Amino acid sequence: MTEAIGQSNIPREEIDYINVHGTGTPSNDLSEGLAIRRIFGEKVPAFSSVKAFIGHTLGASEGIEAVYSVLSVYHGFIYPNLNFRKPAEETGLIPETSFREGLPIRNVLSNSFGFGGNDSSLLFSTLKDK
Repeated sequence: MTEAIGQSNIPREEIDYINVHGTGTPSNDLSEGLAIRRIFGEKVPAFSSVKAFIGHTLGASEGIEAVYSVLSVYHGFIYPNLNFRKPAEETGLIPETSFREGLPIRNVLSNSFGFGGNDSSLLFSTLKDK
């Protein structure tokens, strides 16, 4: 995430939404949450995972999650995090649980994690004013 933000030259304060991978496993979600806290501190942008919508797509998850992220930028969408129960005590992070649209989203960070440590973070941005 840090490298994607750094290479984009977009300050982390200007990230409007994070499309987290959200594996649904306690250890992976905790790791992602701790990384988000480390990068954003107390000013964590809105975030949620589309994993419950797309399932376990293995190698296709990065592409599918990228499409959702582009749609977030283009249409101002934030997707609901389905099946969320309670935040990890170590982070206290709570994802978005309702669909929101028409938001002024300019920059979306998208995380994708694969088996064997194949991880990626991409930053999608628009130059147009909303």
